[in-house]
Amino acid sequence: MRRISRSKSPMFAKKIVDATRYAALPTLLIVFGAVTLYMRDSVLARVFPHYFLFLVFFAMITLERVYSYRRAVSQRHMIWRDLMSTAVQWFVAGGLMAAVVLRILHFTMRVYLGRGLLFGSSTLGPFWVQVPVVFVLSSLWGYGMHRFQHRNEFLWKLHGYHHSVTHIQTSNLYVSNPFDWALRSVLGGLLLSVVGFNPLAVVVAGVLGIYADFSHCGADVRGGWLNYFFNTPEVHRWHHSVEFPDDEKFRYGCNFGVSTTFWDVIFGTFYLPKDAQGLVLAPVRMGHPSGYADESNYLKMLLGVRAFPSVMRLFGSKKDLSPSLPSDIAAE
Repeated sequence: MRRISRSKSPMFAKKIVDATRYAALPTLLIVFGAVTLYMRDSVLARVFPHYFLFLVFFAMITLERVYSYRRAVSQRHMIWRDLMSTAVQWFVAGGLMAAVVLRILHFTMRVYLGRGLLFGSSTLGPFWVQVPVVFVLSSLWGYGMHRFQHRNEFLWKLHGYHHSVTHIQTSNLYVSNPFDWALRSVLGGLLLSVVGFNPLAVVVAGVLGIYADFSHCGADVRGGWLNYFFNTPEVHRWHHSVEFPDDEKFRYGCNFGVSTTFWDVIFGTFYLPKDAQGLVLAPVRMGHPSGYADESNYLKMLLGVRAFPSVMRLFGSKKDLSPSLPSDIAAE
């Protein structure tokens, strides 16, 4: 009897570990939601509003150490590129777009409507209605803009920098051309800000959208049924896959939702293959579909060299204007 119990104990421990893989991200969603509401009017939130992103990064990096992903590709040589891109998005791109767009929006509203908001908060329904409305509208913007960035030739050249990463992890979450990132992740929120929603409803909806950050967690965590609602790492890895199914609906990629996946399910762009046991399969390789190498020079990404060929004169090279296929792909 003792031998049987000992043989079962490793299996029981494995089940516990597997269960935590499924529970990790939903638990963090609840924890960060509570922290956001508690700290909303605190001195720290007013003095340093980016504290929340530091907490998210710390949690995601911890998960990457605890649940290591066996297919992970080292990104250490890109760390300075990652840090520079993250700093620009956090401290420059978002604020710059807000300063320009909000000024234009408020000016337009006051000229044509005589007020700064489209509606009064009370006319948009109770708080419990506004939260899902804001969440649905913001996630729809993210999905629509992201999908358009894959279809439009100019925007894809900018967005392609983000798709050149060979492994998704916390450090390269914000690796993008600033304009490309702001269109997808900032502009929608700015447009919603002048509608007149209750500010607290916007905050709560923003917390629900935290899977936009979680999607780049490089840990071996599982989504389960949440894969069909939130943009989990399992789902987002297929968005970054080098190859897609030979199907017209996946011509420009799959899984375009930024924080959610239900829009992909609705519009037929959701893709998440599973094995015979029902476990999610991982893509063989991640990277740019056309073979562009991961860009280590952040200045080129910042200036959007691929979208502006004339800028290449500053670097004295034209190698960024055509895909650089890895040898194993070229051999095929």
